[in-house]
Amino acid sequence: MSVDVVTRNGTGPNAAAINREVPIPYYYQLEGLLRQQILGGVWQPGQRVPSEKELCQFYAVSRTTVRQAVSHLVGEGLLYHVKGKGTFVRKRG
Repeated sequence: MSVDVVTRNGTGPNAAAINREVPIPYYYQLEGLLRQQILGGVWQPGQRVPSEKELCQFYAVSRTTVRQAVSHLVGEGLLYHVKGKGTFVRKRG
């Protein structure tokens, strides 16, 4: 999947932002950005990913958008959730 994104000035561990000028839903763009970070090795297997609140603040999107994107990645098997602990990158086969 390829998502058209706008590059930031390298702030934080994530260097891309949601492109608000294209008709692609924000959750779908965010899902692509997170997938790129997982598959690109920015986040290692077993590593906890940023919280919903942190992702909301960094990407300037709603909690619903973050939940939808993360839920899709959990469904794909790239992430898993541990209640009370957070969301983690699943080890690849």
